[in-house]
Amino acid sequence: MLLLKQILLLSILSLSLYAHELKENYLQVDYNQTTDTLNINLEVETRLLEEKYPFMDENKNEIISHKELRNHQTTLSKYVMKHISFYSNGEKLPLEDANISITRGDNFQTYMQINKSYQGISLDDLKVKYDMFFELEDTHKLLVHINENKGDLVLSKHLQHYTFSSSAMSQFERLRVFVKEGIVHILDGLDHLLFILMLLIPVIALKGSYLHLLKIITVFALAHSITLFISGFGLYTPNIAFVESFIALSIFVVASLNYFKLYSHVNYKIVFFFGLMHGFGFANVLTVGQVSDTTSFLVALFGFNIGVELGQIFMILVYMVPLYFIRDYKYKEQIIKVLTSLTAVVSVVWFLQRVGLI
Repeated sequence: MLLLKQILLLSILSLSLYAHELKENYLQVDYNQTTDTLNINLEVETRLLEEKYPFMDENKNEIISHKELRNHQTTLSKYVMKHISFYSNGEKLPLEDANISITRGDNFQTYMQINKSYQGISLDDLKVKYDMFFELEDTHKLLVHINENKGDLVLSKHLQHYTFSSSAMSQFERLRVFVKEGIVHILDGLDHLLFILMLLIPVIALKGSYLHLLKIITVFALAHSITLFISGFGLYTPNIAFVESFIALSIFVVASLNYFKLYSHVNYKIVFFFGLMHGFGFANVLTVGQVSDTTSFLVALFGFNIGVELGQIFMILVYMVPLYFIRDYKYKEQIIKVLTSLTAVVSVVWFLQRVGLI
């Protein structure tokens, strides 16, 4: 009875948990050094705008259409322009007369697109300040790409200012940026972390060998690396909403198998299959396809994948410390029941959120 009460309490608390969702914004900066012409193209993912301004749902059907977004475009653009600013020689550059449109991106998400060109601007004197959506989502990011390989960077709550440079970014610095972003993505992603935890449960429950664990994790890494590269190269990009929903479903399936002690079913085949979809989730977070030349593109993609792997290895080591001590604990099965049932409930909540049912 006590165990049931614990599971119920944890399940209720889990309803307030959210995995990170793919709501990054994108900034493309194109600079012509010959003419000192600067063009900025900002893409703002509309789902966070919909959360901030729910009144846009004019017909109360819980779906905000393109028409409803356009009806409130002025309100949305005012918010956006309040939270991103460009400065040249200390003077704020005007954004009010920028070209604004509502478009659907290559990743199947809807964006408010803001495009503006400036003349007589030096890239070395250009600065950007960004603090959009941080009041809604601590892990929100702005992914920035600068043409002619001058740089790729990520602005976040912890890095809200950036000073541009006309000097090209070194490949080593590009690698460092993307490795860091891969690590941060894993550590911020509760959905991926729970999936990794569920992969470790059978090893603990059956007192399996660490060689078996290594094989399982290797298969998962191989699978998501394949789809990360497929999506990164633009060969195939599935609908983000489908990917997010499927990831939540994969967590539920593995958690359920563990709950009912069907540990042998958490095998290489199912791990590989689910790993493929997790890879699409990783790729959708970071649009490295904006990197133009092949070398920079491969460095960015490789760096992000390495960061993801490093983040996963770190979390596996963190998980294995407490899991090792419960291998011979007399209440091991009860602890596994609590962990798997809580994970199953959380994943169902995420699934329902991602398909738009709650």
